[in-house]
Amino acid sequence: MRALLFAAAIAASTAAVTSDNQQSSASPKGVRLEHLSWVDAERMLTPDTVVVIPLGAALKEHGPHLPLRNDLSLAEYFTNRIVAAAPVVATAPLTYHFYPAFLDYPGSTSLSLETARDATIQVVRSLAQHGPRRFYVLNTGLSTVHALEPAAAALANEGILLRFTDLAGALDRIAAPVRRQEDGSHADEIETSMMLYVDPASVDMTRAVKDLAPRSTPMQLRRNPNLPGTFSPSGVWGDATLATREKGQIVVEGLVSTILTDIEDVRSAPVPVPGATGPAPRPSRATGRPVESAGGVQPNGCTPGDERRIRRIESSFNVAWRQMDAEGVAALWTEEGDIVHADGFTERGRRTIQQNRSEQFRRKEYRGSRHTLAFGSVRCITSSVAVVDSKWELRDVLDQAGNTLPNAEGLSTLVVKRVGGGWQIEGYRYNVKPGTASPPRFLPRPGYPDKR
Repeated sequence: MRALLFAAAIAASTAAVTSDNQQSSASPKGVRLEHLSWVDAERMLTPDTVVVIPLGAALKEHGPHLPLRNDLSLAEYFTNRIVAAAPVVATAPLTYHFYPAFLDYPGSTSLSLETARDATIQVVRSLAQHGPRRFYVLNTGLSTVHALEPAAAALANEGILLRFTDLAGALDRIAAPVRRQEDGSHADEIETSMMLYVDPASVDMTRAVKDLAPRSTPMQLRRNPNLPGTFSPSGVWGDATLATREKGQIVVEGLVSTILTDIEDVRSAPVPVPGATGPAPRPSRATGRPVESAGGVQPNGCTPGDERRIRRIESSFNVAWRQMDAEGVAALWTEEGDIVHADGFTERGRRTIQQNRSEQFRRKEYRGSRHTLAFGSVRCITSSVAVVDSKWELRDVLDQAGNTLPNAEGLSTLVVKRVGGGWQIEGYRYNVKPGTASPPRFLPRPGYPDKR
């Protein structure tokens, strides 16, 4: 019956769904909600429906070579690809959200963090009241995550599952083989390459530039070099001149695959129990059976979807450190999460972790450093707590004379906790491999090295 309903709705909306780069829409598996009447929408919005909400800025600077609607173009492209390939209901896009780093550039807009969070919650609530309990935000931004995470936590307490694209983590993994720029994350080599593949007519490569001043924490692009932040007269942070369509094809197709996998995870995941701290299996209103049975649990006690989400902490940490993003690093911890260093010093609470990373990243010794985690085994102790074994490495740290210090490395253990629709670090402990360099010192103040 559900397939017949989808087929009927799709027949009414197929003619309106077109895109130059889209796969054939002759027989899409999903449907665009805005093309339906409310009568047809009512039949589509069932408790088992996965609702996809595209999120892409319509007004956000992307350098001199890309249009303000760049993110919206990406969101629409990905949505059309997903609708063609998966049985989902896709909404009209959210075009205003949390983009505070770009407001120095004419035409750019941003909502406050609280407004972006609440706008997301209210859109989901409006649709959920008619049946759906599973939502996926097809997210084309980085800063948007700071509003999406609290939105997901709030909705989980109402029995609604909300997940979203981890764009930073996905790009770090997918783009690694083709990335040639030293650093960057905005209107850069990768984003420009994506647009050369998705919408080449929107790209003016004659105006593409390299603009890569040191990153500020939090990230704030500035046209005025005398203001705090990252000076970028062009609005680019990275090297857009290295972009090619071939690189864009690799990245875009990898992202399509990642988003489709995310959506299937949402489809099979248990919805949260209202008022509980984390999701638990709940009977489907359509079948009366649990949405995710015990058969979906692996020998390590985790569901496949949970293990994937836990492992994304690795890439998110590596990307945030590479970008000197103290807020992004700290966001991986719970509100009261901690770090216990090899010398016994403890950083307790997300706010402390962010303050210490900000201090660390301001020091010249750390500006080109790379701190990476490599996850090994993951074991779920309960449905809401897991333990992760990991290796860590810190390299390219300078001494006060500007000389590169030996690498430091060792083993670490993370205790991670389910929070809303995702997982965060509750505790982090590490040791230092004998014979390697000393780890970062945080006494008497954050930063390494010191004179002790």
